[in-house]
Amino acid sequence: MSNHALSWTQSEATLLLTGTLNRESLLAFWKQRDSLLKHVELLDVSGLHHVDSTGLAMLVRLKGEFIEQKRFLNIIGMSDNLLTLMELYSVKSLLLD
Repeated sequence: MSNHALSWTQSEATLLLTGTLNRESLLAFWKQRDSLLKHVELLDVSGLHHVDSTGLAMLVRLKGEFIEQKRFLNIIGMSDNLLTLMELYSVKSLLLD
């Protein structure tokens, strides 16, 4: 896996993200998000080893899109580093239910 690789696997209503979620890696996921997230209710980010501010912004945007569509998205598996980043950008309350 390269430093900028992001991959995902789906199992029923759960989508697991693995690798790096940053500016370089998220474009492929973003382009496919509608079909990937069609039946997803749980986004597991425990497999991410690095998330930058762009990756965090994507998570906030995804959560917002779900809210606009009156759908539920629970994000689980946040690392201590991701939780710290969420606090620094004051978005923790947006992502945690």
